[in-house]
Amino acid sequence: MYLSREEFLNQCSGMGEIEKDLITRSYDTICSNIYEPNKYFWGKYRLISPGKCCFKGVWNWDTAFHAIGTSRWDTELAKENILGFLAYQCEDGMLPDVLREDGKVAKKSSKPPIFAWATEIVYKRDGDTEFLREAYPSLVKHVAFWENERSEDGLFHYDAQNKDEEKYLRQIGFETGWDNSIRWDNGAKNLWAIDLNCFMVMEYRALASIAKELQHFGEAVLWLEKEKRLIGLIKERMWNSEKHMYNDVNFETGEISSVLTPAIFMPLYIGIASPEQAEDMAKIAEKDFRGRMPTVNFENPCYGRGYWRGTTWLNVAFFAAKGLKNYGLPVADEIRKNILEMCFNEREGICENYDSITGKGLCCKNFSWSSVFLIEFILGFEE
Repeated sequence: MYLSREEFLNQCSGMGEIEKDLITRSYDTICSNIYEPNKYFWGKYRLISPGKCCFKGVWNWDTAFHAIGTSRWDTELAKENILGFLAYQCEDGMLPDVLREDGKVAKKSSKPPIFAWATEIVYKRDGDTEFLREAYPSLVKHVAFWENERSEDGLFHYDAQNKDEEKYLRQIGFETGWDNSIRWDNGAKNLWAIDLNCFMVMEYRALASIAKELQHFGEAVLWLEKEKRLIGLIKERMWNSEKHMYNDVNFETGEISSVLTPAIFMPLYIGIASPEQAEDMAKIAEKDFRGRMPTVNFENPCYGRGYWRGTTWLNVAFFAAKGLKNYGLPVADEIRKNILEMCFNEREGICENYDSITGKGLCCKNFSWSSVFLIEFILGFEE
């Protein structure tokens, strides 16, 4: 499937000024970050930079997000991003963190596992089973890496390679995708991370769906069994009945984290929370995040405006808001409205993240995944 710019933007007819403006700017931002083929070591693939002005290369989970976004108008471009990144999979199944313009591949850590989920979304937009057939072995190998290298007693945690290096803890932070988040101030390796475990549920579901499409019916059953088992463990071990929320758990002490971040809403995004649990968590969204979904709640004593320590990032804000929307909770629409207005009012560009109080755009000013999630807030929020 391919839509020209005009054809894609025709979807804006009937939308309000804010939606029209943001979807246009988002489309243009993503397209400005496409690498032309055969100019870099990844060869024929048109991969997408997070933002060429700031990032010289292509990043792991960014690439999966970019594939989801571009699949709305160019499924070939989306598939190139999936297959182009999978081509650099490590022997143990890990996907590297970064493919840099200069030919270096960053392999000291990975990023959250979302490639099977992204692959399924891309497939549903044009039904190309050859694409599935090409991607599936790498996706299976990738999930096996997480099962073999990043699991503890049935649940998943982040880690990094080269454990003897000074920068080990920093590398774990990079693997989480949340870099310097307050979540990790007491360490990340010893945590069952709530979003990571939900991402793995999404991967199992996607692999089951892909296996069915490829008529690997026995494998599909096994993926569904793994999904069911993991959901059971999340519900059993990661729900805090005293504070009425899901959160990260220290698997060495059994303590559930008290740090509130958008990640706690991921069980709503994947639909495993009960209606009563969702209602409880909506109250947290209203009281502690004030409808703006910063990367840590405003009352946290370490809340700040530095990178992942309190700013609003659109990917995790979308997962949280869409999870609440899936349960019909009104705070979801408030979050969406606030974020769209914040991004519309920042005229310098579609930014990497935003000051959660003033709304000012921060860091990179032409950021691809922010553009993807603005499109999803506009076109995908009701899906």
